[in-house]
Amino acid sequence: MSFCTAINCMDGRVQLPVISHLKQRFLVDYVDMITEAGPVCLLGSDLESEGSFSILRRVEVSVRAHGSKAIAVVAHGDCAGNPVSENEQREQLQRSVALLRERYPSSEVIGLWIDESWKVRELERLW
Repeated sequence: MSFCTAINCMDGRVQLPVISHLKQRFLVDYVDMITEAGPVCLLGSDLESEGSFSILRRVEVSVRAHGSKAIAVVAHGDCAGNPVSENEQREQLQRSVALLRERYPSSEVIGLWIDESWKVRELERLW
C-alpha cells in the first residue's frame, strides 16, 4: 500500500484529474487529499493563519502515518477561494512548493496547475 499527498482546492472539478495524475506520476495506490478553498493563498501568503497550520498538520499525518512518498500542491484558475490573477496564483504556488520542500526535504514536492480544460500541468513544465 503506497500513498502520496495532495494539497488541493476543494473545488470538485479538480479532484479526479489530480488523483488520476498523481497515481500515475508516483505509482501509488492512494492519494491523501487535503482540501481547502484556495490553499496556495494560505501556504503562499499567510503562514501564520489557522488555515495554514491546519494544512501543515494534515500533511504531517499523511507523511508520518501513511508514509506518503510525495506531496503535490494544486492551484487552478477561476478559484472562488482565491480570486486573484493567474499570475498571482502561480507565484503563490511556487512559494507553497518552496515552503514544503524546506519542511520535507526527503519528500518529492511538486506544484500542479489545473488549466481551463481541467488538464494537470506540473509547475516546472509551466515556466
